[in-house]
Order: sequence, then C-alpha cells, then structure tokens
Amino acid sequence: MILYVLRHGEAVEGSDGIIDEWRYLTEQGRADINKVIERIADHGHKPRLILSSPLVRAAQTAEIAARRACRKNRTIITFLLQPGSDLDELTLHILQNKDAKRVMIVGHEPLLGSLVAALLDTRDPVALKKGSCVALELDINKDVTNPALEKPATFLWYIVPGKKIMKSPKKAFAGQ
Repeated sequence: MILYVLRHGEAVEGSDGIIDEWRYLTEQGRADINKVIERIADHGHKPRLILSSPLVRAAQTAEIAARRACRKNRTIITFLLQPGSDLDELTLHILQNKDAKRVMIVGHEPLLGSLVAALLDTRDPVALKKGSCVALELDINKDVTNPALEKPATFLWYIVPGKKIMKSPKKAFAGQ
C-alpha cells in the first residue's frame, strides 16, 4: 500500500471570533495545496481513498485533493485524524483500508509527524510543514482480522510547497 500523509494547508489564525475547529484555509493555503496536489498527481499513482480529519481546514484540503488527484474521488471523514487522536487506533484504521492500495490521509501536527515516525520505526521526531505531503510504502500482512506491518515503512518522497521533491528521509527531515 502507498500511504500519502498530507498536512492541511495554511489556515486563518484562531481568534475570539473563530474557534479552532472552524479555521479555514487562506488563499495562500489553497494555492499551496493545489500546487502540491498537482505535483502528487504528476509524480505517481493517484490515491484511491482519502481519509480526512473533520476540522474545516483539513476537510477543505481533502476536497482539493479529491478533486485534483484522487482516482475514485472517494473521501471519508474520520475523527481518528483530529488533533489528539490515538496513534495506534489511527494506524490500525489505515492498515484496515489496505485494499484501496493507495490511501491519502489529511490531518494535523503533531499527530501526522508521530504517525510518519512510527511507521518508519524511527526514534527521531518528524514534523510536517503546512501543506506538505510524505509518501510511504507499507508492506502489510495478509491477516484480515489483525493487519500489521511486515517491516517498517519505506520512505518514497516528501513534497513541501515551493521546494523540490525530496527523496531522502535524511534531507526531508534534516534539522528536526
């Protein structure tokens, strides 16, 4: 399975007038996501399924991704991708969707960075920039009732808005 881990684009700042869950993408955030999604669509196989956080900025990011790069334009909103969710539950949910073959998840930091680090089986923390996407290859066992990784994920690439595609995890996450 190919897993695309996409952090939502730049969103308006929270204030007294807008609560965190309702923060929406800025024009720059939308532009960055459109560019990153275009590069994903040009660079490899398109996702068949998108799993998204229910928060507005993530759902808007998932909508752009579904419209521009999702092969079957299928999106599922899941509370497992909202901030503070359980990493093990999220991982199991992703592995249970292995039949989709190419899955994109859209969410928030620090959950996504923790997920990437756990899947790569690295002790080094990973922080994803807003609007960025990491592609990983997951080798999942055939057990339908208890899916698990056969080995740590393989890093494929990392795209950050306005930068070249990084194909080395050391370069991608340098200085973190």
